[in-house]
Amino acid sequence: MGNEIVKYNNDFNNQALRNFSSEELNLLVTFFHKLKERGTDVLEYSFYELKKLIMLEKNMTVKEFTNTIMNVNKKLLSLNYTYRENNTIVQMAIFKTFKINLDEQILMISLNEDFRFLLNDFNKEWTRFELEEFVNLKSSYVKEFYRRMKQFRKTGFWRCSIDEFRYLMDIPENYKITNIDTRVLKPIMRELGEKYNLKIEKKYGFSGGRGRSRVTGFEFKFSNEKKVDIVAVTEEEDNNNPIPLSKPRKQKKKEETRVVSERKTRIVEAPPKIEKEKTLRKKIWDKINENTETIENLEAIYTGLKDKIQFRKLTEKYPQKIEEIKNMNMQLKAIYNIDENDFTQEIIELAEDLIIKK
Repeated sequence: MGNEIVKYNNDFNNQALRNFSSEELNLLVTFFHKLKERGTDVLEYSFYELKKLIMLEKNMTVKEFTNTIMNVNKKLLSLNYTYRENNTIVQMAIFKTFKINLDEQILMISLNEDFRFLLNDFNKEWTRFELEEFVNLKSSYVKEFYRRMKQFRKTGFWRCSIDEFRYLMDIPENYKITNIDTRVLKPIMRELGEKYNLKIEKKYGFSGGRGRSRVTGFEFKFSNEKKVDIVAVTEEEDNNNPIPLSKPRKQKKKEETRVVSERKTRIVEAPPKIEKEKTLRKKIWDKINENTETIENLEAIYTGLKDKIQFRKLTEKYPQKIEEIKNMNMQLKAIYNIDENDFTQEIIELAEDLIIKK
């Protein structure tokens, strides 16, 4: 397998993929990879190519592999994938075309026009990772965590509530924290811990009744991706390099006849930037953006779960929480619009309280 890159809009990470097996997740992200930046064209892929991309080790019959492919779309259809666009809620199938030619063992697939942005609009926030690395992960829990980790690849930090984590990871409602530790967090650490320097910290709060402390969320810290700059250098500049870029002998011989020196590219790691301490105004703006993202995530989760009886207790407090965060943002925006020279001590203290508020 070459360096196959999966890339999609971050909105898809708000959707929990319920009851997907590890192989079905492999196929889904492979579909995303093949449809990336291809608009809504109907594309054809052979079973052989798909099996190769997901590195299928099982000796599946044509019927068994066909059923696995169909299960992916069947489970997507049952999800009623939902996203918000301005004041519009969109809920429909991701794939417009999903046909299988059994005689030729070919899948014909295309993206629904309303979901074109998922795999084509990369001007906004997007998630990116290597298909091979994803496929090599064993546990479906690890795969689902890996996707979210890659969403925050630039910051190396992801924080979520216990309810959000349960939803996104598709964790059974009857799982206690000890079950989550054993069946979810330990496999994640085993497969990703060393490579990504992953650290997991549980967040605690007090519940009602006797006021016992309980896990309210998690903070995940991991290696962030470093930026790489492409720097053009002249031949003369490159000669000053103590370790010159090597070239094949034939290429060197040809270049001896050239009078004009060519420009080459060398990949160098960008030097770390020293950031100045954020001003209060910048902190306010960052908090507004953080709150906006939290609101969108909670609304997406609530929309997907509110009509399901088994999750009613889990989601009944979401509208109130969303309203509280919206009110907080209104206060922050009002402070942000005040000239910084007009900040009183009272305004500063209010802003600082809102910034640290969870």
